Parts: sequence; structure tokens; C-alpha cells
Amino acid sequence: MRERRLYRSRQDRRLFGICGGIAEFLRIDSTLVRVGVVILTICTGVPILIYLLLAMIMPKEPSWTQAYTREKYDLENEFAYDGYRGEPDLDSQIDRLEKRALVMEVQRLREELLKYKGI
Repeated sequence: MRERRLYRSRQDRRLFGICGGIAEFLRIDSTLVRVGVVILTICTGVPILIYLLLAMIMPKEPSWTQAYTREKYDLENEFAYDGYRGEPDLDSQIDRLEKRALVMEVQRLREELLKYKGI
């Protein structure tokens, strides 16, 4: 399994991508993180300092993780809606399975590469 890391989001960002990155790391909706930050800021004012500190410290999400996440999300959604679209023909099922196998192989190779890099 791939190790999860905390990055500033490149895709889901309003200012610096901090809330989007935290939401992706926690696997929740980024709107919930943003609402929580606003409520805590109104009540205490502390999250503004933490947000600015994280904007300086957190690294940006690498571009390859963004592409991998998008591919994985597309494939998961495609398989989730198979029952609603009716029964696809054999050729389209084979194409989807080949795509899925390729994505899984790329993920495995990336994990091995990260292991050898020491990341």
C-alpha cells in the first residue's frame, strides 16, 4: 500500500491548497475542512497563524500524484456505475480491465521506486 503524505493540493485550492491537502490526506470533503477553519478562526483566531505557517512548511503535491489520483478516481467511478448503465458489451469490459491492470502496475512500480529512493 502506498504511504500517504501531507501535501498542499494543486487541484483543490483556494489560497495555498492547505485545506485541500488536509482534506485529501484525511479522505474527507475539503468543504468540511474549510468550514472548520472558518469557525475556529471566528472563535479563536489561531487557525490563521497555523494556516500561514503550513503554507510556508508544507510541500506542494508532486505532479505525478495528481495524475495518478485522477486516474484512480475515474476508474473507481467507472466501475461503481456499471450496474446503473446496464450491462456493457464484452469489448468495453475488457478495455476497462486492461486500463485497471495498467494503473495497478504503474502504482506497484511507483511504490517500488519510492522504496528504492528511500522516500
